[in-house]
Amino acid sequence: MVKTFTLRVDLESDKGIKAVPRLLNLLKKYNIKASFYIPMGGESNILDLLSYRGRLKSAGERKIKVFSLLDKIRMILFPRDFVKSNKKILKRILKEEHELGLHGWKHREWTRGLDKINIEEKVRKAKIKYIKLFCEEPLSFASPGFNTNNRVLEILKKYEIKFISDFQGEKPKKYGKIRNIPITILGENKMPIIEYFVGEGKKDEEILEHIKKQIKEKELVSFYIHGLFEARFKIELLEKIFSFIKNKKLKNKRIIDY
Repeated sequence: MVKTFTLRVDLESDKGIKAVPRLLNLLKKYNIKASFYIPMGGESNILDLLSYRGRLKSAGERKIKVFSLLDKIRMILFPRDFVKSNKKILKRILKEEHELGLHGWKHREWTRGLDKINIEEKVRKAKIKYIKLFCEEPLSFASPGFNTNNRVLEILKKYEIKFISDFQGEKPKKYGKIRNIPITILGENKMPIIEYFVGEGKKDEEILEHIKKQIKEKELVSFYIHGLFEARFKIELLEKIFSFIKNKKLKNKRIIDY
């Protein structure tokens, strides 16, 4: 069996999207196509912050500081629709033949309040806005924080989502009409592998050697990153990983290619 590599990139903030052009340039250099996911509702407002204050249960919490105090104050007082304001960058993702899928409506409400929100309304709004902005239908969905359940699956089927990346495993698996492409290289509590090891105090070379070992052992090589962290601060490490992947001649697939 030919080894396959899939990269998932979650975009959850204005700062994260601003880092995408640099990442796209790197992906182009190594001829790698990635799967990007974005919450279509933008930043949480003060009401969201007050309503969804619980801890994230379905994945690990971020240990690394990525927002300044001024960033946090601005987001609380003046939340941005980072999808509309960065439409040009997001359209470039599609133009360069990467995948752009849905990541819920707002990240916080999904990760901390899935049992409270109207899931169907959130998916419906996200799909409508996506079609309006990008003039095509989204085919895939990645639940924020890997937080999902049977109700989510039923709603995604109703709205004709074909691919997800929410359940762990070593190979793709079908859930009815929906195919799940698992993330096979993860940190503890489903954290992004690079961010997890940075939080544990590991140096880039240590992280690189760990990921190389995982790549050699797995048939499906898939990991995920955030625009907010890896694309901003670990682009050199990503380049070393991509170079290793190309040297190993792994077949590259987006999530919608399975």
